[in-house]
Amino acid sequence: MLEKLRGMAVFASVVRHGSFSGAAKELGITTSAVSQQIRSLEEDLGVALLHRSTRKLSLSEAGESLYHAALQMVKAAEQGRDSVSQLKDEIAGSLRIATSPEIASTYLIPALSEWLSEHENLSLNIISRGDALDIIEDRIDLALVLETNPQGVSLTKVGQVLLASPEYLQRFDAISVPKDLSSHAFIAHGERSSEHLEFQKGSDKFSIRVNSRLITNSQSIALSLAASGYGIVKASELNAKAYIESGTLVPVLADHALPTLTLTAVAVAKDQLPTKAKKCLEILTAYFGK
Repeated sequence: MLEKLRGMAVFASVVRHGSFSGAAKELGITTSAVSQQIRSLEEDLGVALLHRSTRKLSLSEAGESLYHAALQMVKAAEQGRDSVSQLKDEIAGSLRIATSPEIASTYLIPALSEWLSEHENLSLNIISRGDALDIIEDRIDLALVLETNPQGVSLTKVGQVLLASPEYLQRFDAISVPKDLSSHAFIAHGERSSEHLEFQKGSDKFSIRVNSRLITNSQSIALSLAASGYGIVKASELNAKAYIESGTLVPVLADHALPTLTLTAVAVAKDQLPTKAKKCLEILTAYFGK
């Protein structure tokens, strides 16, 4: 039975990483050992769990069914280990936090630095997965995200700005009021090619619809495209900080304010957080409260 459970845990890791080598690295075993575990599991069940090609692994129908059960098994085992740590009142094990590289370097690492030094048995795993993140499947304890309408614990406010390269602004018509944007190229961050931009200047509010020919789900790619002169981009001040400081991108309509974002800590179930995640959230809240 133990060997079968071990095989399911290895199988879940292979699917999560999309490769035998990725699972081997996470589990601290050889790639051949991973392959043997999967082979034994398939022989025991009498079905193929994975379709193998030179490019990637894909799940069979049976594999997809087993994967969900394997995930639940791994999660239950991790919760059991966390329960032991909580009973001992220790801050130990692995804390998995998902966020962007900019948030990690600007906020997360400075906030947790002293705490990590005090708890040598605690390991911090910072995951940068952007929009592809699945909090449950990726076993995330906390996710730090920028949101317009915060759904978790609000930590701090972050402004948004419109930006373009100096070269772009020299080539095209001047922009002095929001309606001037209608004749300009936009770079969209997200899934939609059109967006309503909301501005406020004093007590006056403005709304304009813009369309984009270039669309990406990566904020860093959108900023890079803008820096190369492909159009105007809306970005958080945090993500755009380096571009603004270097002069690669400059603010557009700086006297018109866009809605602010909220840096939020999100968890799957706040009431069931392990001790280490609860303490981390307390530290982050206190850090931003200062």
